[in-house]
Amino acid sequence: MSKEKNSYKGSISSSYKTKELLKNTILLGIIATAGAFFTWWIMLMIFTDGLEKSVVVPIEVTYLVFIIVYSVFITIIVLIYLYNTAYVKNFSYKISEDHIVIKHGVLTKIVATIPYSRIQNINIVNGVFDRMFKTFTVKIETAGSSAAAASAKSGHVKPEGYIPGLKDPKTIEKKIKEMMTKYSAVPSSLEDKIFKPEELAFDNFISYILSKMREGEKLKTSITELREKANLSAADLAEKVGVPLQTINYLAEGRYNPSLALTYKIAEVLHCKIEDLFKLV
Repeated sequence: MSKEKNSYKGSISSSYKTKELLKNTILLGIIATAGAFFTWWIMLMIFTDGLEKSVVVPIEVTYLVFIIVYSVFITIIVLIYLYNTAYVKNFSYKISEDHIVIKHGVLTKIVATIPYSRIQNINIVNGVFDRMFKTFTVKIETAGSSAAAASAKSGHVKPEGYIPGLKDPKTIEKKIKEMMTKYSAVPSSLEDKIFKPEELAFDNFISYILSKMREGEKLKTSITELREKANLSAADLAEKVGVPLQTINYLAEGRYNPSLALTYKIAEVLHCKIEDLFKLV
């Protein structure tokens, strides 16, 4: 079966824009009402300033204040609705064998590619407004996300894998977990080359790395040299192993610690031993 057949595509429900409209209408309605009364109170203070007897603000002024405030309120609500309509139309996601691709954005188009090796957790959120429209939000937490770090600094935490307005989040969660399990599985061609059980193999792998680190000051990879020796570009290696090009670059630079399965895949493609992938300087 081809990778395309194994992929799962989807979009978000139109109920998302209705939910956001209701939520923003309530919030902005409260702000607009408070702003109108505050403005009316300021006008009252102006009209009664320096006067001993009370003076009523002219009804025309009162009407004008409320018309201006609620005209702005209605304009903002319409713009929000149009924005969310475009947001729903432009939002799509694809769960493939190698990674998850999320496309979204109205003014700025964003394409987020998330390899399964970086996924740490999957959360399904069902807030108050979500329950009213029977929608859910899936949040895919990843390791080392620059977007997540930036949002955390700004006080607005939104994970890199953010999919709102879903009617059936369990299907997506199941698909992602299936792909993650498949991605982390040891290739059948290598099963006879590793220890049993797999936990013992992982301990052996980690012990090797730690022992090498104790022998020298710095541990570096030989992936670039072995790749060039095999006449493969970084992109070719990434395609054969089944990971994004960025992962191969991070590995070559020593900025990423590979999983046991990924290490065996790279060793198989480069026709070398695992210990040959690392060197001391």
